[in-house]
Parts: sequence; C-alpha cells; structure tokens
Amino acid sequence: MEYTRLIAVFIDFLIAACINTIPFTLLVMLPMVQTNGQMESPELMGRALIASLIAMLYLVFRDIPSGGSIGKKVMKLKVVDAETQGPVSIGRRILRNVTWLLSWIEIFAYLITKKRIGDRIAKTDVIEIP
Repeated sequence: MEYTRLIAVFIDFLIAACINTIPFTLLVMLPMVQTNGQMESPELMGRALIASLIAMLYLVFRDIPSGGSIGKKVMKLKVVDAETQGPVSIGRRILRNVTWLLSWIEIFAYLITKKRIGDRIAKTDVIEIP
C-alpha cells in the first residue's frame, strides 16, 4: 500500500501544481507581459503568493469529499478513523492535511515512521478500498 499512497500524493501534488499554474499565469505572467516587465516587485510577490495560497488550499481541503482526494480515489484509498476504521469527520480530514504546510518535515516523518504527522494528530489511517 505504501506505493499506492505515494502515487496518490503525487497525483494530488500534480493537481496542486496545475491549480497553481492557472492563477500564477493570470496574476503574474500575463501582467508582466502586458507591462513589459515593469511591475513593482512587492505587487508581483503578492500576486505570486496568492497563486501559491490557492494551491495550498487545495492540499489542505482535498479530503473534504467523503471518498477522499482525487489521488486517493484513483488509487482506491480512503481516510478512516485509526481506532474504529470507520468514517472520519470533515474537521479531522482537514486537520490531517494542515500539516502539509510543514511539507518536508511531513515527508521525512512519513519516510521514517510510515505514518504522517497529520494522521497522528487527527487519529486517522489511510486504507485500501477492496
């Protein structure tokens, strides 16, 4: 299951990258071309941060649907309560993804312990759907 979970994360990060590309193109690249590169740096930075924030919001809220994120659906995985293996509340599904804002720390924690920090905090597991 480890590989299917990593593929699901890769799919979700690919979606986040695409989500980031659209606002980045509209908010940063297009205005740069229209002004011949004459935009002020603080304005560009603000616009780039907004584009990144939109992608981060996808990563945090991606498991709101009861079936989980797009990556989990494709790889036939779902988030469950660690103790009961039953459904998990929306709040806990969001809580488990907030730790993705720690990015590299979350990745290293998973590689070392085989369990994400977010899953530990929210008391969730990811299982395969038969």
